[in-house]
Amino acid sequence: MNSSALSARVMPRIVSIARPDSTARKLLEVAAEHGFSVFCDAAERAGLRELLDGPGPFTAFIPTDAAFGMLPDGYLESLLLAPNQPRLIDLLCHHLIARRKTVAEFERWSSLKTLHGNSLAIQSVDRHVMVGIAKLVQPNLHASNAAIHGIDRVNRFPDAR
Repeated sequence: MNSSALSARVMPRIVSIARPDSTARKLLEVAAEHGFSVFCDAAERAGLRELLDGPGPFTAFIPTDAAFGMLPDGYLESLLLAPNQPRLIDLLCHHLIARRKTVAEFERWSSLKTLHGNSLAIQSVDRHVMVGIAKLVQPNLHASNAAIHGIDRVNRFPDAR
């Protein structure tokens, strides 16, 4: 069998394994499926579902649930209270970029602009991609409106107290 015939038979299976069909699955749905429950709950409480279910495209650097657990005692709980909703939105939007970016594209930039207009540093350190203070631990999850990348720390908004 020649190589092009082999490629034609194998490629559809490889593509479906590497990138499952995500045509209808939006950012929060894919994030929830991959265990980012704290971020998803916080986004719901912040009133960001409509934005994150929109067309995007987004790049989402989502802290793992363990990363949220490393925040100072009471910090996240305080943000989840209704009077602190603007601060919660700031924190979450500091992890969102208004363009879809995969890991392969990160080497082109030293920083990316968040939805708030702040810069979030991107660098490669010892063959690891660093996003702000966080290390990329779960790259290139695909939603119909976003590229999602799991990170191991919460990048606190620059004005966070």
